[in-house]
Amino acid sequence: MSPDSTTPDRDALVADIEATRDRLAATTDALAAKVDVKGQAQAKVEEVKAQASAVVDRAGAKVQDVSAGAPGTGTQQSGVLLGAVVVATALAVWLVVRRR
Repeated sequence: MSPDSTTPDRDALVADIEATRDRLAATTDALAAKVDVKGQAQAKVEEVKAQASAVVDRAGAKVQDVSAGAPGTGTQQSGVLLGAVVVATALAVWLVVRRR
């Protein structure tokens, strides 16, 4: 047997081992993510925060639209807007706590 005749087999074997290691690493990472309850909870909190922020932004825009035609000074209208934002934020926090 010459050294050249075993090289293709060895190269194929080394490539197969590397591919197997890559698949094993991906599987290990996926399993670790599934058992990371704290990480999953934190991801859910971030998702709910983003949703709440979007709701607050939409509510703020709606309040601004309505307040443009509403009577009162800018300070009074700002107070109403602040109240609406506080209510929307409280609602979002209540929904997050209720889901737990």
